[in-house]
Amino acid sequence: MFKNNLSLVIILLIFGISCKKNNISTIYTKNNIDTLFEQPKNLYFDGDNIIDTVKIRSKSVEKVQNFELLLHLSTLGQIIEIPIINNSILYNNNYSVYYVSDPIISDENIQIRIDYADQVTKLNISGEKKNLIEKIKYRFDVKNRKIQIIGYELSYNKNKNSNYKKSFNFITGKYYSSSDVNGIKKDGSGWSMELENIYIKTWDSKFLSKLLMYGNEVE
Repeated sequence: MFKNNLSLVIILLIFGISCKKNNISTIYTKNNIDTLFEQPKNLYFDGDNIIDTVKIRSKSVEKVQNFELLLHLSTLGQIIEIPIINNSILYNNNYSVYYVSDPIISDENIQIRIDYADQVTKLNISGEKKNLIEKIKYRFDVKNRKIQIIGYELSYNKNKNSNYKKSFNFITGKYYSSSDVNGIKKDGSGWSMELENIYIKTWDSKFLSKLLMYGNEVE
């Protein structure tokens, strides 16, 4: 009887240690608003054929969660911290939490997706953007040794029967917009010099306020 109980205790201890290890791993790798660090992903980003790494970091400032994109670049020999701006106030005049996906790596480009929590619609306020999603695409400008933002996409709806989308190509300076409201579709497009050669230092609230003015002909 004593041997059986001792064996049971040992099994339970081993199981408990295993669970603790699994929990630590899960906390480290899961992607939600409480995450401190994501596991880094490897890629060839800066054109020197040496592996670079990218990961998402979340920082809590005055109980508000913010995210950063961290890039360790072999060419520059340093870690670049790129703030991921919360644009909920810009688009809806009211703050809401946001969530950032794992970086998607493709052909030396990095893309991140940002999802915003829907807000409670207030009286006398119409046109709130629901299911708001942003996508940002980065690449390394080898010639200028800087990180470029080469693409931006914004999608949202205002009710169950409306969908809107805007996309920007910062290499060509072109933008495209589309809408589908109750089955009626509209498209728009254009070009602007100020939409060319966008780098991470340019990507701030002032520049994003300018982007807000493009593509509104479909609304």
